[in-house]
Amino acid sequence: MDWILLNPGPANTTRSVREALVTPDLCHREPEFFRVMRSCRERLVRLAGGGAEWSAVLFAGSGTAAVEATIASAVPEGGTLLVADNGVYGDRMVRIARAHRIPVEVVAYDMFTPVAPADVDRLLAARPDVTHVALIHHETTTGVLNPVEEIVRVAARHGRRVIVDAMSSLFGEPLDLGLPALDFVMASANKCLQGVPGVAFVLGRRSALEGLAGRPPRSVYLDVHNHWTLQERDNTPFTPAVQVLHAMDQALVELEAETVSRRIERYAENARVLRDGMTALGFEILVPEGARSRILTTFRLPAGVGYDALHDAMKRRGYIIYAGQGDLRTYAFRVSNMGTLTPADMKGVVDAFAASLAELGVRTV
Repeated sequence: MDWILLNPGPANTTRSVREALVTPDLCHREPEFFRVMRSCRERLVRLAGGGAEWSAVLFAGSGTAAVEATIASAVPEGGTLLVADNGVYGDRMVRIARAHRIPVEVVAYDMFTPVAPADVDRLLAARPDVTHVALIHHETTTGVLNPVEEIVRVAARHGRRVIVDAMSSLFGEPLDLGLPALDFVMASANKCLQGVPGVAFVLGRRSALEGLAGRPPRSVYLDVHNHWTLQERDNTPFTPAVQVLHAMDQALVELEAETVSRRIERYAENARVLRDGMTALGFEILVPEGARSRILTTFRLPAGVGYDALHDAMKRRGYIIYAGQGDLRTYAFRVSNMGTLTPADMKGVVDAFAASLAELGVRTV
């Protein structure tokens, strides 16, 4: 069965992306592979709007590999990382820093509240030891969109550098790589790029990447500078995900054809159709309107309905919804509208929820 995936990645892809996985057996040290790797790196920078000042670094792994590699590589010995934490993925950044024994300061919020630039401003003024600020652009714990532009400008005024986890927002939400002080952006192939899992990447300002030279690495595999310098020479320190990169290259070709701006517009219309339809059914959206992304929505479970029952009713109709993380699972669930989905698909999602509620004996508004 072809599922409609309403989880925030891996997302639904095109048949042509899936077929690109079926390639002739290829050695990763041959020029045929390096042409694909170079194409992926160049297209990523171009489509993200990075220009000549930016470069891309590829890792075989989940998105967390790129996040951990960046934190472990970017914060210098003696530096401190300030993490803005308003969800599971902000907390993961904190845990990564502590695992590498990097001093970390945390500015924390509940999972429905965006990071406040004024709080970052106040902390940076009080902590001259902080060298880098790290935050999540789209916190998929609930679908909160953090004000990256304002926070980067605050950091720039204080002379600090910024790391942004744009895992589930790059190519689905506007993000300006020209912002001052923004050095690193991390994402993966299987979110808004609409590729398949297995490749994560770091977009890095070339000056920041060059600045990593000579530092003792905190990790052998997750060393951004080592991967970058070798990839710049059409080389690789370890075996990459050969087939997945072929699929990623095809996904980039398709993104270029759609254009980033039109993909963002399609996701926004997907979200509008979903939210209008679900509120008409009586569902409550938990993130305040001004803080919502275009990509994911967290809804309160109807009274008397558990997540598993709703999930299974939707799955019987061909739709995969997503549980809340931690305690959120007990009272809420998430619906993403990334991937190849269209507004017409989202109308089908709403209709499937209506049928599922009727099956479960829930009266709609």
